[in-house]
Amino acid sequence: MSDVEAMIQSGLLSIYERRFPSRKEIRIYNIKGMRGGWETELYSFTIEYREATGRRTEDLVLRIYPGDDALQKSVKEFKVMRALHELGFPVPKVLLLELGDNPFGRPFVIMERVEGRSMRDVLLESAGERRRELIMLFCKILADLHFLDWRPFVELVSPDLSLYETRDAYAWIDHKLSEMKRAIDRFHRDEFGPLLDWLEARSMEVPCERPSLIHGDYHPDNIILRKDDVAFVIDWGAADIADYRSDLAWTLLLVGTYWGPEAREAILRGYEQASGHRVTRIEYFEVMAILRRLLDVSVSLSEGAGRRGMRPGAEEKMRRDADHLRRVYALLIARTGIAIPEVERLLSALT
Repeated sequence: MSDVEAMIQSGLLSIYERRFPSRKEIRIYNIKGMRGGWETELYSFTIEYREATGRRTEDLVLRIYPGDDALQKSVKEFKVMRALHELGFPVPKVLLLELGDNPFGRPFVIMERVEGRSMRDVLLESAGERRRELIMLFCKILADLHFLDWRPFVELVSPDLSLYETRDAYAWIDHKLSEMKRAIDRFHRDEFGPLLDWLEARSMEVPCERPSLIHGDYHPDNIILRKDDVAFVIDWGAADIADYRSDLAWTLLLVGTYWGPEAREAILRGYEQASGHRVTRIEYFEVMAILRRLLDVSVSLSEGAGRRGMRPGAEEKMRRDADHLRRVYALLIARTGIAIPEVERLLSALT
């Protein structure tokens, strides 16, 4: 057992003994680090204990939150996943949220472990009709999410109910652009000003058709597919109430710049088929997604990933994703004609 695994084991044992005094003879084992993206630390583990009804064994996942917004993100993810699970939406069941003093020094959530593989891995080895079926499943889950009643989730993701109850179709885009401007100002990234100006100049072209609950980081690595093809959506830390096109655009940006334009087109067509309507002005929202991606990278590589709510070590993964980031920047130029010299210098320094 590595030092990290031993620390996780010891920490979990002390937490369970404190939180569940009726559970006796607690054993924690099979601790394994799980593949993650830029944001959180994930560990799978097995817990065994005795209670009044007999011995029990559970396979679980520990999700530890890093970054400046760890507290807010952990609370939001726990509450959103709990509400979705109660509605029957395909998410793992969350079991425990810890915010304060704990052995890991950061907020964390424990949830059930879904035995399966990432949809990304399954897609990469699939072809023909099987691949088309998986893409449609992927798109249907996202469309189903966007058509849920968003109102019960407002208090879980935002303190400002008035933003969503207004009849002003431009309230959301105005709010989002103001939020982006604050981030640019906060991190002194004036080089992104022309891109924000481009978005503001066209904001009247994208009234919000309807608010939706969005995932915020929906891509095939955040779908766990069981052997029976039942899918579960994970990683809800970026959930929000927003224009559904902002969610779809983020997905299209990631799929298109990792897997290619044909994959982007397949997801867009699949989403339109699953939702039953044509998506308009999606390119505008892709530019918003590009700004988010490049700002995340710019700040993380100069000030540390924690400043954008990501896990320690995410910077190295960003460097390994240099080809993806170059494609993101190339798409920016193709969509807007805007070149950002500071981003070009950053990309040229990546290996």
